[in-house]
Amino acid sequence: MVRVNMPDVLVVGCGGGGAVIAKELAEAGLGVVALEAGPWHDPQRDFTGLEWDMLNPIDAVFRWGPADRTKPPWPRRRDGIPLLISTAGVGGNTLHFGANCPRGYPGPMELDWPMGYADMIPHYEKVEATLPIVVPEIASPKDQLFIHGCEKAGIDQISAPDVMRAGWRMQPNAILPIAERAAELRYPSTDGCTQCGQCIVGCRSPDYAPLERTAKRSTNVSYAPLAMRTGRCEIRTGCFATRILTEQTRDGLRARGVRYRDLDGRVFEQDARIVVLAGGAIETPRLWLSSELPNTGAVGRNLTTHWFEYLSAEFPHQVEMYMGQTAMARADFPGYGFVESQGLGPLTWAFVSFLGRSWNAGGEGPWTSKGRIIGSALKRKMEAYRRTLMLVVCVDDEVDPSNGVSLADGLADENNPAPFVRYHATRTSVSRREWLVDKAAEILLGAGAIPETLHRADASPSTVHMHGTMRMGTDPATSVLDDGCEAHEVKRLFVADTSPFPNGIGGPNPTLTAQALATRTATKIVERYFS
Repeated sequence: MVRVNMPDVLVVGCGGGGAVIAKELAEAGLGVVALEAGPWHDPQRDFTGLEWDMLNPIDAVFRWGPADRTKPPWPRRRDGIPLLISTAGVGGNTLHFGANCPRGYPGPMELDWPMGYADMIPHYEKVEATLPIVVPEIASPKDQLFIHGCEKAGIDQISAPDVMRAGWRMQPNAILPIAERAAELRYPSTDGCTQCGQCIVGCRSPDYAPLERTAKRSTNVSYAPLAMRTGRCEIRTGCFATRILTEQTRDGLRARGVRYRDLDGRVFEQDARIVVLAGGAIETPRLWLSSELPNTGAVGRNLTTHWFEYLSAEFPHQVEMYMGQTAMARADFPGYGFVESQGLGPLTWAFVSFLGRSWNAGGEGPWTSKGRIIGSALKRKMEAYRRTLMLVVCVDDEVDPSNGVSLADGLADENNPAPFVRYHATRTSVSRREWLVDKAAEILLGAGAIPETLHRADASPSTVHMHGTMRMGTDPATSVLDDGCEAHEVKRLFVADTSPFPNGIGGPNPTLTAQALATRTATKIVERYFS
């Protein structure tokens, strides 16, 4: 076992939240070491644009597993949630997110968050300026159809980032402005988003762009380089944290460092004055539980997932859903969630068509078919791919303490016991989902879809969005973290990912809120221990 020198802060995970807090603390003058289980990809070299090569859960670039893709992925056990999406690598799940970055809805954050929505606004604004967040001025054909459908359905336009009422708006995205026309689509002739439609398979747009001019602002091309630029941050890749190290002091139990394994299986102990967990809503509670830290029962509970649903329909004209940014328009419905247009490549769209819980059943709603499509039915759907528009529904799912993450009995990888992830929707969540699905069908039909082609996927839950397993709050009996995201039971141990969320922020995409919360947590660390 090898020990190394002690930084001020050790961050476990360099994804959507970890890279943010590493940058903020390094800019504050602290010495930071960030451990990342996966590699730091070079988009120009590593992102092929091939859907199966980039996204399949077994041996793709964006999978949860060792860097050596000939080795199997790290195992997980599931109950009620067949699709678990996590990515090992600097950038984490921002490597393949659609870059949609709305703020959370004020209502749910005022209701359950210990500090309320107003406290988050300056941190939202800082992240929005840093990435930056851009609201597109034009819409791709698929998004123009979506907007037309919203207007036909009587949904008004809204524009403010703080959503207080229902309405459609252009999507706030972490993507550089759309590039001006140029003689060739390569840097430096082209600088910005080329509308290539490859957001979720790994952005490398424009070709030959330097890392920090990559159009989609995943943290591997935004916050991580900014952290390194300070000269006070070290990012160690291929390092999997296996245990949080603690010590007993006069003030109680405190974190003193982390034990981790590198790619060669060597074990190291890294000491630090502060430890920040940023492994996500599955891996952060898994590491806590594997470390046998104190647990009043709140660790790993209250998982929310924004239980997705997908509706699609054919049009009598070309739609070309793969063109443009993944989603350039959205419709928000506080109290229920949101609906947005969704651009997918043909393989990903076919995969979504296979996610249904039922088997190509008839429709008991406005849709004429429902569930999993395979064989000749899928072939017919694929023949109409260029004329198809798909909408995705994201549900403001109700918090249920029985949903969450624990350790799986009898299943482990080379690092620790595997996580056991459980999610079953409540009646309230089901009701909200049905309301949104009806609204999405109304939008599609209003946009001019051919009614007899309307299909509902009847999708099973997934972890495309996941939050809540290390809940923050004022009561240690029902929460793990305080309002500064420091653990109630272990001092100097903080969390900077989506797991502190007390609820699903009303349904919107969680990345911007997680990054704003990580920015706020960085200020709390400095105030409490370095001021």
